[in-house]
Amino acid sequence: MKMKKSWTGASPTTMTASCVNVWIIQMGEPISFLDGDSRPFRTEMLVNRLVERGHSVLHWTSTFDRVRKRFRFRGAREMALGSRLRYRFLNGPTPYGRNVSLGHSQHDRELAEAFVNSAGEEPRPDLIVCSIPPLRLARRASEYAHGHSVPLIVDVRERWPDSFFDSLHFPIRNLFRFIFRSDRRRTKQVLHSASAVVAISDSCLRWALQKADRQRGAWDRVFPLAYEEPPKILFSEDGQRVAYGRRFSIGADDTVLTCLGRVGSSVDFDAFTALAERMADVGRSDIKFVLAGEKPSKGLGRAAKLPNLIITGWLDRIDLQRLLSMTTVGLLPYANDVQGPTIRNKVMDFLAMGVPVISSLGGEFGRLMDRYGFGLQFRAGDMDQLVECVERLLRSKALREKMALGAANAFREHFTANRVYGEFAEYLEKFAENGIGVDGFC
Repeated sequence: MKMKKSWTGASPTTMTASCVNVWIIQMGEPISFLDGDSRPFRTEMLVNRLVERGHSVLHWTSTFDRVRKRFRFRGAREMALGSRLRYRFLNGPTPYGRNVSLGHSQHDRELAEAFVNSAGEEPRPDLIVCSIPPLRLARRASEYAHGHSVPLIVDVRERWPDSFFDSLHFPIRNLFRFIFRSDRRRTKQVLHSASAVVAISDSCLRWALQKADRQRGAWDRVFPLAYEEPPKILFSEDGQRVAYGRRFSIGADDTVLTCLGRVGSSVDFDAFTALAERMADVGRSDIKFVLAGEKPSKGLGRAAKLPNLIITGWLDRIDLQRLLSMTTVGLLPYANDVQGPTIRNKVMDFLAMGVPVISSLGGEFGRLMDRYGFGLQFRAGDMDQLVECVERLLRSKALREKMALGAANAFREHFTANRVYGEFAEYLEKFAENGIGVDGFC
């Protein structure tokens, strides 16, 4: 069937107080029932809450799995899960292997074009919630919203492209600011045109409002990343725990220090490797350093030769929770120049499992850690201080237990999915009921 490249769609749906027709536009997250038993992420959990509350949701996403860099399907596809939830998988035929690359940029162009071609086939929604990034698609969603008088809420996940510039040094930073000038312009346009802005953190929201050049309004809110509570039983029998540890060369009496991420990400892999090397040099073979993330085909250097460093490769939801149940301390080492929101998905993984942490993150996460006492902080790049933190925690079981309790309390009070996404869904209901316009901020 030939699709029209226009915003002309079917006749508007009739909104009632009991049912809202919502479009959720988010391209980058895993989908739990498709992507190797991934855990549900922010969008999927919000969608589920909206459907449970009786609303109709169309979730626009991608045929390409951004996390594992492979196609879910070849070609656009639609999928219905019951009478109130549909997925439309937009197809960007260009794959990519790096998140900052020409291939990714082309892929985003294709998704934006596919949305233009597909949106006109759908009944007009009552409300659109669109995540940024990606910006080209968000810009097209903004154009659709204004052309059809549909309120648009922008959900800010990342300070893009500023978060990329933060990792660069002069004069390279200025060069890339010029290269990304179109993205910078789109960011301002999308945020300025939004009926309201929500974000994953206070710092993200402040950044978004500064880009939009306006003061915070009553409908601009923070809904942090949240996590579904892990199952009470992860191993059905005692021997299963031992067998799982053996899979990664972890003995029953080993001390496990776990880092979540991958080589080449914002995680300071050099610091993680240096820490493992120091412990190996002093004969602490009982301390195992586990990097839970994709294993690169090259670029490991000396890390590949360390007997106490293990890179697991991609883990599904249950396997990750099992690993964290065996973890003594969680490590969050980030580079000196990492800025932006510090309450990240990786943080949630540790807090949900009640794992004490050692972190170089400041900002909101540092303040949360001080309040609940669930970890120790070190200066990014300061190996002596990092070693001191590790030794302090490993010496004191009582301190680890106190911090584990603090982690569980912080998670329960701030980051459980039922609480956060229940409040997010209620916010969207009230937003729709109040009939917020597309041209004014409230």
